[in-house]
Amino acid sequence: MKIGIGLPNALAPAVNRGLLLDWARKADEYGFHCFGTLDHPGYEAWDPIVTLSAAAAVTDRVRLATTILQLPPRNELQVAQQIATLDRLSGGRVDLGVAIGDRPSDYAAVGGKFKNRGKRLERQIRKMKKSWRQAKRGTLDVPSVDGPAPLQKPSIPIWLGGNVPEARKRAVKLGDGYIYSAIAPSPEAKAEIAELREMAVAEKKKKFQIAALRYVAMGDGDALVQAAELTERYYGGLWAAPEEIFLHGSAEEVMVGVKAYEEIGIDLLILIPQVPDVRQVVALGEGVLPTFRVPGA
Repeated sequence: MKIGIGLPNALAPAVNRGLLLDWARKADEYGFHCFGTLDHPGYEAWDPIVTLSAAAAVTDRVRLATTILQLPPRNELQVAQQIATLDRLSGGRVDLGVAIGDRPSDYAAVGGKFKNRGKRLERQIRKMKKSWRQAKRGTLDVPSVDGPAPLQKPSIPIWLGGNVPEARKRAVKLGDGYIYSAIAPSPEAKAEIAELREMAVAEKKKKFQIAALRYVAMGDGDALVQAAELTERYYGGLWAAPEEIFLHGSAEEVMVGVKAYEEIGIDLLILIPQVPDVRQVVALGEGVLPTFRVPGA
């Protein structure tokens, strides 16, 4: 199982330039597989694509992923241009994770229509893929907001997120992978992931990847309290007790929770520290990541 780490773009008002860049450099040095970013247009979070662009400029190997970007309220051709630009800026390190989102307030904040957002997402993905193909062939209409062409071959991987059966079907049909925004390791989850893999094989997608996100608060009880406060601020409330939401405590304690995701069949686990301190990256990089690092990677 590969291990990614979230960037602190949603930790307003604590995030700042120094924290973000130090966080990105340190994570790249330790060898995390990818960065992840959260997206909440109706909140003061830093923009995911701009945040990843800043991280791209100070890193060399870590992949840059939106996990996820709410696509339906946005203009898909503008996003296609931004993501393709980021792919070139980073030397071909981008993974685009998208989903429909479930907050009407996020749509209202940017003037998007909440109704029929699932069908719109499907149209948007097809349109983005077409624009990237045309850009690679040099057949774009002029003037156009499409382009530049992505650097990656054959194109930028697209992951779809969500926690309902329809989202998983959509991911297998249109994407290269699926992202669980919230899943607790359990026998039921393991069976669901196995079924998802069968669906992907049926669609002849043998390299289909399955990822999950999990909040983390490394350290003592004060870290858990701070993480809970910032998460509650971001979401407007907590959906469970902090001890259930976060992998927390020492590296050994967090490791138990991380391994549980490997046991249910997750390919990539993106750990999202909710404490605005680069020592969270250090604790994960030294205490958790080495167990999952692939030899020679």
